[in-house]
Amino acid sequence: MTRVLVTGGAGYIGANICSVLIEKGYRVIVVDDFSNGLSSRLENLKVEVKEGDILNREFLLEAMLGVDAVIHLAAKKSVEESVANPLKYYENNVAGTINVIGAMATAGVKKAIFSSTAVVYDSTAGLPLKETDKKNPLSPYAQSKLLGEDLFSKVSEATGISSISLRYFNVVGAGGPNLGDNARDNLVPKTFLALKQGRKPQVYGTDYKTKDGTCIRDYIHVSDLADAHVLAMEKMSNAPESKVLNLGSGSGYSVLEMMSQIRISTGIDFKEDLMDRRAGDPSVLIADISKVKEELGWMPKRNLKEMIDSAWSAERAGQSK
Repeated sequence: MTRVLVTGGAGYIGANICSVLIEKGYRVIVVDDFSNGLSSRLENLKVEVKEGDILNREFLLEAMLGVDAVIHLAAKKSVEESVANPLKYYENNVAGTINVIGAMATAGVKKAIFSSTAVVYDSTAGLPLKETDKKNPLSPYAQSKLLGEDLFSKVSEATGISSISLRYFNVVGAGGPNLGDNARDNLVPKTFLALKQGRKPQVYGTDYKTKDGTCIRDYIHVSDLADAHVLAMEKMSNAPESKVLNLGSGSGYSVLEMMSQIRISTGIDFKEDLMDRRAGDPSVLIADISKVKEELGWMPKRNLKEMIDSAWSAERAGQSK
């Protein structure tokens, strides 16, 4: 049985990936320090948990013995916090990734999937965004992810490690009732929190040059994203190589369209609190997913209704607190 180590496996995306891996018959080892991850997400998953910090290479090396592939998600991920405390982000995200690669090289693990992000792109690049488009990471968080991609790329030939970096766009939904998103700075869980507290959800900017004046973003169901990770691992070459692929739906929804679907899915009639634009928010961000379709034969299967319905189901289950 193939053994897969998932760093950050108790996180929102990590636990959803673990769930799909287990369904497909893989043996899963989770490495997490539980600074952000939730142990409740792993309660119904048959995973081996190794609690520890990716900054501890000896711990990582011990965890990787006998492992066939690594999916590296463990990272600090708040843009705002990274601006306030950049050293924390470079230490955890960049030094942590160096430790993961170093432990892989020592343990002889040859396949890696790296969790990256669409915020590495220059927001003024053409649409939809292609993997080859200009990069302009505006925060230490974004810079740390681009550096992570570069690290995997640069060491592939020397270490014999094959890697695929997956640039996520906006991830929504849940693969089960205890697999919801608890990051309250993301649009959907942030809106749910406002509704639970009896507040109006905030919408930033209504004067963009879009169909309804609000920002348009590319949203992908977390289960589709998890499927892509498994496909990437299965199709990865045994020869040393590195690739970068976008993960999105290839289409976009405005903030007001998201609010409309949230009203339908929750059954709650609410009004939005319309705010001024936030500095630096581009009007439209949509992924070109032609490369991931070609390379992996992957296509997103789930629509917006399924994204919001599953997210609300997890929210009601009380597991994404």
